[in-house]
Amino acid sequence: MEKLEFSRVGERMYHEKLANGLNVFVFPKPEFQKGYAFFATNYGGMDMKFCLDGQWHQSPAGVAHFLEHKMFEDEDGNALQKFARTGASPNAFTSHTMTAYHFSCTDRFEENLKILLKFVFTPYFTDENVEKERGIINQEIRMVEDTPNWEVFVGAYEGLYRNHPVRVSIPGSEESISHITPELLYTCHRAFYSPKNMALVVCGTADFEQVCRMAEEIS
Repeated sequence: MEKLEFSRVGERMYHEKLANGLNVFVFPKPEFQKGYAFFATNYGGMDMKFCLDGQWHQSPAGVAHFLEHKMFEDEDGNALQKFARTGASPNAFTSHTMTAYHFSCTDRFEENLKILLKFVFTPYFTDENVEKERGIINQEIRMVEDTPNWEVFVGAYEGLYRNHPVRVSIPGSEESISHITPELLYTCHRAFYSPKNMALVVCGTADFEQVCRMAEEIS
């Protein structure tokens, strides 16, 4: 365990790299009423070419964002519904370089952390649920393409970079996500949702050792 003190800002942080490679960071806040957890992988919209088991893969634009949407669903229900029953407030986002899942809650923190760790590490994709999500994301793509500031944002990257994948819109296009299949999602999840490629950050009253034990057991 590594303990860091940031005296100038009055902060303290505990860090542990687990045996499975996952980095866990905990910021103790005994005075907080809420607990926060942030679980992220180094996988974003620009990661369209990758090597897995010695074989190179080229994926269409938008897979990281598509995965973010689909990860909340599992065989025994939907993680958002589970969070709703515990009173937690969850969300997620995809950037060019990262996909992150997070929640805040006032109680039942360990139960919520278990939900978070389980659904992120347990993919569940079928032809039916992927096709349903494709329709939802197509609507989202049409919505952002009708948003002036988003078009300026994407256009700026297109102007700055000639070939770099950062110039591609994070959710992809209706054409690019038409090529996404359950098999492709499983492949990308296996490539990027590995504990050694991820980090868990917790802030609040949670016990550091307990957080590490839960992360090691579920991952």
